Amino acid sequence: MQFNTFISSISDLERCVNAPNLQEVLLEPLLLACQGRLSLQEVEFLASQAVERGLNPVLVWDILMPEQMMMEICQKISQYNLNLFSAIRVCDPGAAWWVKTHFPQLKIQLIVETGNHNLEALQGWCEVLSDSLERLILSIELPEAKLIEYCQKLPVACEILGVGRILLFYSPRSLLSKHLSINPEETRYLETTVASEESHNRPFPTLETVHGTFMFLDKDQFILDQLASLEKAGLQTVRLDLRNLSQDGNIAVNIDNICQQILDNPTTLKTKWPRPIRAPFFKTNRTTSIFHRMKSKSKLATFHHEIGLAEIIAVESKTSVIFYALKSFEITQINNLILPTGEERKLPEDIEFRNLQGEVISKCDDEQILITNWFKKAMPGTLLLGKMENV
Repeated sequence: MQFNTFISSISDLERCVNAPNLQEVLLEPLLLACQGRLSLQEVEFLASQAVERGLNPVLVWDILMPEQMMMEICQKISQYNLNLFSAIRVCDPGAAWWVKTHFPQLKIQLIVETGNHNLEALQGWCEVLSDSLERLILSIELPEAKLIEYCQKLPVACEILGVGRILLFYSPRSLLSKHLSINPEETRYLETTVASEESHNRPFPTLETVHGTFMFLDKDQFILDQLASLEKAGLQTVRLDLRNLSQDGNIAVNIDNICQQILDNPTTLKTKWPRPIRAPFFKTNRTTSIFHRMKSKSKLATFHHEIGLAEIIAVESKTSVIFYALKSFEITQINNLILPTGEERKLPEDIEFRNLQGEVISKCDDEQILITNWFKKAMPGTLLLGKMENV
């Protein structure tokens, strides 16, 4: 198992040379990379220096582009010596196909971190890019068991983020500069933290570049102490993203010591990591935990057709609840309520149903509007259910 990392300076390169199990460095030009800050000339220079030092430079081209923008970029990069790079990593399928078509000798590392999480889709990309595809960069949203399965079944090498920031949100628009009285055209790299009342003023690191705005979790992904099973399964590369720990223009600070600690004592490295850390998906992806709630919709549909008497269509908090009768029924037929979440509840014992004239009623007609006093947990979409034997 090998490591790789992003670099932006000769000092970064020197540290990478001394880092155990690190043979590959990632170079991000401003033109091509979401978080890139280097010119193409600087990237070319660092790539040549990396080759001289026995490292494999990889060109990062991870922006998504409309066709016109892609054609303009392709024209520009065609003028540079792409043969300096051992591979090029892309996110846009159009860019991947362009590389395969125009530079068939250049290996492709395809970023499939967003979408394409199922095995069939990943195998499809392997077939489409065939001999040009060197590696798939997998999503951290895949739990360990899936990562192991994919490493064993996919016909190409796999990579996963071992440590680094977790992207929460991306927009191609400039969302920071206009609030800070900064001209977006003059902003190439703007970093801040963003908080809101909805998030209880939790500060999220946010970055704006010429390619858009990125919001990150306030904790770093960290699985460097849990790599044994992945290594046994054949995981080829673990990415060490230290860009948020940059100092004085260097973005691979202390990479040599970090690589050594991963091999010697990753648990100690975890306890001393300079930022809060977590691995939200590694053991299990809990985003599926709400599926049982989604199933309640089919449950509600069944009740709606079989024993649903009326549906709450509006709620005036602390004042009233408005029902729409689904059929004719007598008030004595009412049994209980079922909420949109699937939770069943009893009606308050003292509740009274009134018509629009405010008169208490004992029965109602189909499609009639009913009004009751407000009660807890009343919400639109809630069904008033009848007793099975009476409906």
